[in-house]
Amino acid sequence: MTTDTITLTVPDPDEVSARFTAECDRVRIMLPDAEIQHIGSTAVRGFPAKDVVDVLIGVPATAVAAAARTLAGAGYDLEGERTGHAWLSAPDRTARRCVLHVVVRDGSQWRDRIAFRDLLRVDGAARSAYLTTKRAAASGTSDWGVYTAAKADTVVRLLAEARRRNTGDT
Repeated sequence: MTTDTITLTVPDPDEVSARFTAECDRVRIMLPDAEIQHIGSTAVRGFPAKDVVDVLIGVPATAVAAAARTLAGAGYDLEGERTGHAWLSAPDRTARRCVLHVVVRDGSQWRDRIAFRDLLRVDGAARSAYLTTKRAAASGTSDWGVYTAAKADTVVRLLAEARRRNTGDT
């Protein structure tokens, strides 16, 4: 990011939807068999977020690395790869407007990211807890790694709640 701190704002839902749709259309041309979901805070209507649309792209386990290379070859900035997960940004890591997460479709990362989004969509207490953490994490930093790490404990706790709800354990 080029600002002194990470800024959280309530995004325009129409603009966010248009940006997500444009990325989906672009990705579908290159990865026609991928499943695509809108995740992250911009996927939660009215929720303060960075001005970045997170796109979850699910592919078979054997296709994650190849899908990431395909997207990088089309101009996305490949920021990192781990087993079963690659992340890319557009237009690049210094001016992110979208972050694409290529993961194993129906794998644990796929399920967790969707479960976390869905929890935030329906649970006001979870949204409040996460927003408090996000604001504290964003305060005084422009480093996305620091921001992400500062949210980790809250994300783990809320994700455990989402998993309990999804399995019926209350």
